[in-house]
Amino acid sequence: MGATAAVSAAAALPVTAASADDLPLPLDAAQDDPGPAAPVTVISLTDLTGRRTAVAEEGLEQLGTDAPAAAGATGATGATGATGATRAAAALHAAGLHGGGAGRGLATVRLGGLADAAPGSALTTTTAQNPNADLDKIAVLTPPIATEEFLVAGLTWDAQDRLPTGARVFLRVLEDGEWSEWLETEAEDALDSGETRAGAKAGTDPFVTGGADAVQLQVTGDAGALPASLELSLIPANPEPAEEVITETPQPPAELPTETTEPAAFRSLLGDLSQPAATVAPVSLGTTVTGASSAAQTAGVLPAAQMAGVMPAAQTAGVMPAAATVPRPTITSRAGWGADPNIMSWRPGYATLKAAVVHHTAGTNDYTPAQSASIVRGIYFFHAETRDWGDIGYNFLVDKWGRVFEGRTGSLAAPAGKMTIGAHAGGYNTGTLGISAMGDYTKVSPPREIFNSMANVIAWQFARAGIDLDTPSGITSPGTAYTPKGRGLARIFGHRDVGATTCPGNAIQSWLPSLTRAVDSQALQLFYLNNDFGPTADTQFRYGDKSAQIYVGDWDGDGVDTLAARVGRTFYISNSNSYNEPDTVIAYGRPDDDILVGDWDGNGTDTFAVRRGAIYHVRNSITSGPADQVVAYGRAEDEVLVADWDGDKRDTFGVRRGSIYFVKNSVATGVADYTVAYGRPADTVLTGDWDGDGRDTLAVRRGARYFIKNTVATGPADFEVVYGRAEDLILVGDWNGDGTDSLGVRRP
Repeated sequence: MGATAAVSAAAALPVTAASADDLPLPLDAAQDDPGPAAPVTVISLTDLTGRRTAVAEEGLEQLGTDAPAAAGATGATGATGATGATRAAAALHAAGLHGGGAGRGLATVRLGGLADAAPGSALTTTTAQNPNADLDKIAVLTPPIATEEFLVAGLTWDAQDRLPTGARVFLRVLEDGEWSEWLETEAEDALDSGETRAGAKAGTDPFVTGGADAVQLQVTGDAGALPASLELSLIPANPEPAEEVITETPQPPAELPTETTEPAAFRSLLGDLSQPAATVAPVSLGTTVTGASSAAQTAGVLPAAQMAGVMPAAQTAGVMPAAATVPRPTITSRAGWGADPNIMSWRPGYATLKAAVVHHTAGTNDYTPAQSASIVRGIYFFHAETRDWGDIGYNFLVDKWGRVFEGRTGSLAAPAGKMTIGAHAGGYNTGTLGISAMGDYTKVSPPREIFNSMANVIAWQFARAGIDLDTPSGITSPGTAYTPKGRGLARIFGHRDVGATTCPGNAIQSWLPSLTRAVDSQALQLFYLNNDFGPTADTQFRYGDKSAQIYVGDWDGDGVDTLAARVGRTFYISNSNSYNEPDTVIAYGRPDDDILVGDWDGNGTDTFAVRRGAIYHVRNSITSGPADQVVAYGRAEDEVLVADWDGDKRDTFGVRRGSIYFVKNSVATGVADYTVAYGRPADTVLTGDWDGDGRDTLAVRRGARYFIKNTVATGPADFEVVYGRAEDLILVGDWNGDGTDSLGVRRP
């Protein structure tokens, strides 16, 4: 067998334990109760020819201005407008929001929605002049429109049309009696080329609210270039396809007083979005604990000098181990958040995962924990029904408390290394994972919980795919306002790197280097195994998280050495050198024990022994339980090597003191069978059967150079090789079952 090696590495970012698909929403005691199904309200802004409806112009008319109308624009109403208008008038009356005239350039601002608010309170009216209002650049301005409560809003239009060149879309909503600021939502070009379905619509990002009951919309640009069938959809907590269509805002009864409502914030809107937001400080990933491995004196373990900066296993208390694989974080499945299967008409397809694309939505960020699942349902409805994609576009969504929701069908069930093809970044959906923060992070920093959850989800999927974050994704930018054409993209990038958008916002975009480091901190250990001493690895894979110690052995007796990852006293054992779930998991010994590996009874299978000082507790099966044999040998301060020194198929101990080796050919107490000198006291020593003769011998390592001896004897090396890098952590094993040991590296 090959020499045992134990490797420790820096602790990973803590992850959330795996759990069942249908999960509660733990941050709020109240269950998500969306109430009875309610219709989606649709506000029609242009007709089939692109002409404005009355409601699209009414906000401008309320300014008392003669702003030029676009050629051909009308106040046409649809056939379903009467019912919608009547219902809207009653809602406006109840909310105290009434349309009316005012002097040119003069607007009265209603901050709240209650007609009987106390004078001087935040809900009373104030006035403000906008002498610099550039009204001819406003294509659409609705009045404030009261509706039934909605959680998600989105603008759509005919898929064959586009918004006017340079157009921008702004919404403000009334939540708990307070108007939000004007907030921008961008066009969302999320389908790949050739994916447009019959009836699919173009549209904006979903706009998330905390439960709004009034809305006002502004679209800048050329009114004569508006797309056909421009509509604003307002989606409640439990949407149903039946729709209420508003084409004009009804007038309140004559006896009610009228008040002018504020139009768009013409003076500033959202400012110049081409300018970067304030610098966002990188998210701290915590303090790394460094020191020598507690197993540094174990056979085959690199000495303390080789382990500088590596976290001891004993110091990883409180870090939930990923063990052999990065576990699935807590994720609420589609069933858990109540996806309606009746509106899902998209057939899942899968592709090899290459990268993650990070997004945010739009909106006020004012939702509560109890509303998150309803918001996901609203986004699902907006994508699947309103835009007719047949399903939600993102693979995963994260609310501001860090709770993760499965989006696209099949994202949780994707095979290892694959991801269901979503609709989140047009032209870049195949081979990417789309993950979106629920909220608008254009100018404000997202909560740390979003960062942690995104890191956990991406790390989980990247580990399943064996992705090395140090390698390029193979994806190049098509050229955007932020990223030059042809630039190669990292494994984690923002939507703006491949699309005409500011998504995921300046704050999240500035996160991405830290997010990449956080994902990498959870990545499984990367191994390169060679079947000879050539310069190129024959096998490359990941196994065991970075807090785990790694051991080599033939656990199933098939002649091939494979790996076991140890965290504490638990061993995660694999019978193949590839990314996989462990074949066997056992507990043995104590967390601070030194562990040795060998075939102690000659049955062809390697097992573990625990060393405590000069006492060895040997077990002859890969199972939990007491030792089969306990022996004393050597001194507590000795470095111990394991090898089959005499070719009898049984591994035994040898102790090293400086450059002198005391070799024993049986697992027994007593004096050494022979003593030999080899190498220098400062050398790192390995054991293996380098020539396939059935006997293990010594090799000494000096940096990246190895001096290999084919007999246990004093004298010069039989051959020398240069292999890997001086900082590599070295493993020894028979990786292909040919009876000859060779080297492998675990690259930090």
